Amino acid sequence: MKEAKEPLAKFHVQVYKNGRIAIPGNEREYFGLNKHDIVNLVIRKVVNGKIIGRGQFWAQLTVHGRLTIPNGLRAELGIKEGDQIEVLLVDFVKLKDRVGDKAYQLFQAVKSGKYFIIDEDEEQKILENPYFLLNGK
Repeated sequence: MKEAKEPLAKFHVQVYKNGRIAIPGNEREYFGLNKHDIVNLVIRKVVNGKIIGRGQFWAQLTVHGRLTIPNGLRAELGIKEGDQIEVLLVDFVKLKDRVGDKAYQLFQAVKSGKYFIIDEDEEQKILENPYFLLNGK
């Protein structure tokens, strides 16, 4: 008989507006999860102790371990604001560890929509080194 595999973590969360949920702080701390890390989750809709639907998705964490359940998945499982769901943390990718510091900083800059008003000297420095302002002015 094949042994059942266990998730990294299992917890229950409340669904907030627009399908937002948050991975609890103690779980984030234990696994070292931070903003921009990517998680692989299985969610279960449970009613009266019985699983009536489940789905899987990958999501990127934002501040305080928040993420959004995809619209289609919420619709198919009938998940709405205020529901309590069961979450299985299956896997995660610490983005910074995978792509390196420079690529991670680029990713953060693109994701945040960050921009700078620059002067002529800064323009020249950027032409010499495209990463000049990556860490801010």
